[in-house]
Amino acid sequence: MAQGMTNSKLRTWMRKASGRLINLSTAICRDRHRAEEVVQEAFIKLWRQPPEAGEIAYASWLRRVVTNLSINALQRTRRPGPLPRFSNDPALRTTQHPERRGDVQESLQRVQAAMDRLDESKRAILVLRAYEQLSYEEIAQHLSVPVGTVMSRLNRARIALMEELKRGLRHATDDPLVFDIRKYRDA
Repeated sequence: MAQGMTNSKLRTWMRKASGRLINLSTAICRDRHRAEEVVQEAFIKLWRQPPEAGEIAYASWLRRVVTNLSINALQRTRRPGPLPRFSNDPALRTTQHPERRGDVQESLQRVQAAMDRLDESKRAILVLRAYEQLSYEEIAQHLSVPVGTVMSRLNRARIALMEELKRGLRHATDDPLVFDIRKYRDA
């Protein structure tokens, strides 16, 4: 045990942070089982060698370790899977008319498919900003890079996501079962 890490302190942090860390890892890995393993590994690292700054740094340290372990796990196996079906966005939890709910579900599926096609680093920075709702400064600290680097990486990730969304729409209109009147207007 280093720097006063006790069994009760570790248990407290596991209860306090496990859910959020599993959600973070699941959003990156797209695999709940793997995410649980990643979080368990992060807590083992915390137990063996906690950050030198002490307990005040545990939350950000754990988030950084889980992000890095999640990306590393993906790079080892490259196994695609669906994004988790959760959202912290209150707008998506409101009651809606059934026809509107279908539109929202279709949009979410398109975004999930586009996110699935992004590489891990782009997906990770989008997850930190959108799901974790971290500021640029917090992401910079989390990834140990300057704020300007976070801004440029986030911009590139957003552009890549938009391109994937556009590509997904193009493929949807190539469906032979979809009738597109624009093809026949000039005929």
